[in-house]
Amino acid sequence: MSELARRGVQVRALARDPARLGAVERDCAEVFVGEATKAESLEGLFDGVDAAFSSIGIRHLRRRPTYQAVDRDANLNLARAAERAGVRRYCFVSVLDGQRARRISPLVEAREQVVEYLQGSRMQSVILRPTGFFNDMRDYLRMVNAGRAWLIGEGKTHINPISGRDLAKLAADALLAPAPSRELSVGGPRVFSQREIAELAFSLAGKEAKFRRVPTWLIRFLAQTIRPFNGNAAAVALVFSLLGEYDAVGECRGSDELEDFFRDVLASSAS
Repeated sequence: MSELARRGVQVRALARDPARLGAVERDCAEVFVGEATKAESLEGLFDGVDAAFSSIGIRHLRRRPTYQAVDRDANLNLARAAERAGVRRYCFVSVLDGQRARRISPLVEAREQVVEYLQGSRMQSVILRPTGFFNDMRDYLRMVNAGRAWLIGEGKTHINPISGRDLAKLAADALLAPAPSRELSVGGPRVFSQREIAELAFSLAGKEAKFRRVPTWLIRFLAQTIRPFNGNAAAVALVFSLLGEYDAVGECRGSDELEDFFRDVLASSAS
């Protein structure tokens, strides 16, 4: 929202509770109160809107709401409402290499069903496929604080995570460009192996690097074991298991560096 507002775009934001928007609210021309998981609450959300954006998805391991209700159904509610209202362009954030990843994780499968709907809709769809986010890399700092980093598989697969700020710029470009690409596989400016990310975290924290490895098959076995009790945790675990199998490297975009992000997190935790 902030990036679009900076470019002079009038932004209408969807919020269940406007009070939780915080400082972001100042970048909104309007705030529409509704819930993406409740289709009936979205009536009027997209009236007069030219372009829409969604990256809604679960970011927790709690049992409720489920990834089916959020990553699939809530996003489909939004996409259908936008199409009915005559929205011209719709930008959606899915997952890098979604067609392969959806065979492993039902969470990715849920998002790819949204992609399929958008690609078959009357709207011009733009699918952003990031490799992974800086915020996800916080887990390395948590492991460093615990004294040991766990690597998936041999720790040799590669990823170029991207910052939320850089992805926001790409999303704004996609919404405003005269003729945007239909799909963009994007990552940050630098490619790391798993081990290199962990080594960077250890180095910045001033601690000796210590590693353990967990095989991909074990993560998937544990995911299947817990799935009857917590489908969200199982689905997220299966997403992470993908990093033990193949590289997650997208087109190097943006300018924010992971090292600077780690420094900021460490500084804020020390203050």
